[in-house]
Amino acid sequence: MKKAISQIMALVLAILLMMSAALAESTDDAALQTQYDAALQTQYDAALALYEAGDYAGAYEAFSALDGFSDSRAKAGDSKRLWKTTTYKEALSLYNQKEYAQAKALFEELGNYEKSKSYLSNCVTQLQRGDYLRAKELYSNGEYAEAKALFESLGSFSDSRKRAQTADEKLQEQLKTEAEEQAYAKGLELEANGKWAEARDSFIASGDHEGATEKVYETAREVSRRNAYTKAQNYAHDGNYTAAANWFLALGDYEDSAEQAEKAQEAWRLAEYAKAGESDEPAASLAMYLALGEYEDSTEKAEALQATVTKELLSDAAAALEEAGDLQAAQAGFEAADNIEAAERAAETLKNNAIYIQAECARMVWNLDEANALFESLGDFSNAAVMVMPEMEPITALQLRDDKTSDKSEIFTAPDGTKHQYQIFKGVPKWRQAQVFCELLGGHLATLTTAEENDFVYGFMRDCGYLTAYFGLSDEARTGDWIWVTGEPFEYTNWHRNEPSRSAKERYGMYFYKHLDGTWNDSHFYEYAEVDPGCSFICEWDLD
Repeated sequence: MKKAISQIMALVLAILLMMSAALAESTDDAALQTQYDAALQTQYDAALALYEAGDYAGAYEAFSALDGFSDSRAKAGDSKRLWKTTTYKEALSLYNQKEYAQAKALFEELGNYEKSKSYLSNCVTQLQRGDYLRAKELYSNGEYAEAKALFESLGSFSDSRKRAQTADEKLQEQLKTEAEEQAYAKGLELEANGKWAEARDSFIASGDHEGATEKVYETAREVSRRNAYTKAQNYAHDGNYTAAANWFLALGDYEDSAEQAEKAQEAWRLAEYAKAGESDEPAASLAMYLALGEYEDSTEKAEALQATVTKELLSDAAAALEEAGDLQAAQAGFEAADNIEAAERAAETLKNNAIYIQAECARMVWNLDEANALFESLGDFSNAAVMVMPEMEPITALQLRDDKTSDKSEIFTAPDGTKHQYQIFKGVPKWRQAQVFCELLGGHLATLTTAEENDFVYGFMRDCGYLTAYFGLSDEARTGDWIWVTGEPFEYTNWHRNEPSRSAKERYGMYFYKHLDGTWNDSHFYEYAEVDPGCSFICEWDLD
């Protein structure tokens, strides 16, 4: 009914507007005036119908639009008064029924009428209290995002701001946990598919997830096994068959390592036989044939040469072979020359080389107890003593994920065409732990082998806001005998004036905050709190 009346009113108003325009041009036209009055009456009747129907708001608008026609002004006043009275009662009823949202809307319309302002304030308070309780419930149910949004909407109500902050903290923890769970699940999937490097990175990303650290070491071990296998292949490719065989043997049952070890040994025999035949020194040929034993016709050839070679010549030839690294032939030559001491020395070196590679392989695949035992058994052989890893707390997945202090650098292309990338970390108390840290990430402590690389890495460090950082250079084995952690030749140097100091305490290469020109300092590994927070170190990745 009210809708119909409103539609009539709209139509009447439209007619009145047209008629008013016409009257403005011809006010003397009596017929038109009569029509206009009739239209006003129709509007008045429609307004009255609204009034009688109880639509006092509509009636007020309709009577007000008549601009004084008949008693429209009085009717408009009555309508307004009755609208406020009835609306106020309705608002009070809704308020008493605890329908605060609806009551609020009505009290807002009423403005200053009666106690509308007071009731409006109460409605707001009640609504806020309801939202506050709802937000607390959401928080208790672990729905932190919704709770945070609702607390924030409450502004300064009660302790809403504090609770919004707490909800946000819980939300961030929740999101972090969910991300860690997803990363761990992805790591398991990648591990099952044999994608070890990707799995390791996912387990690192899972951070504090239960079992993440153990999984990092497991997958890093598999990555290292693959790297060791590749290393053995490279030795074979380069013709260093003895080293290749030892590396394959150290890998045990990994893939076809046993088969590859036998192939490497056969390749050595073939190469040694050819070298013996090509040598123009009979004594050297004899030593090599003796080392080959019954391979092909080595025994017959050795017997033929023995009649023409003196023990003295044979011993000298064996010494030359020893110097050249052909220890098998050297040992055989020394034995045949009755140089027992030299034969034992060559045999010992041969044995120690095999043990060293076995230890290195064990170290590489994170069998640290085995590696340490093997290195310790070698005594002062080579740098075995320094290769023993001190007892340390395992580097955790969380540390690997969160202890970075920079993003990765741009890719650096070295003069030889190889590509490298760098990143700065902190948080470990020992240089050796920094070494392990980088290796678990699939890299190594940075090695600065050219002026171009040094300039790039130093510039990167400075751009990251650091003045001090360690890299992969040490003289732990012997003071003054500086070695890159990767075994690369130590040919390029960039020591600061009067450095290294050759102190027995200062074992590690670093960029030092007092030398702001990219030159190096030697130091012990400790915190430079006054310049940089924590012991910063630089990891490097050699890219394919």
